[in-house]
Amino acid sequence: MKVETPILKRLGPVPFWRGTGKCLAELERIYKKAIAAAQTRLGR
Repeated sequence: MKVETPILKRLGPVPFWRGTGKCLAELERIYKKAIAAAQTRLGR
């Protein structure tokens, strides 16, 4: 599943990010989980 995040990519690095991984990569991982959960609930 590919996640498109053009707005986040245009914003650039997130200031004050304290995570161990890259912020964009972490958000994409979270978005994938959210998409899968929504599809499950909607029956797709």
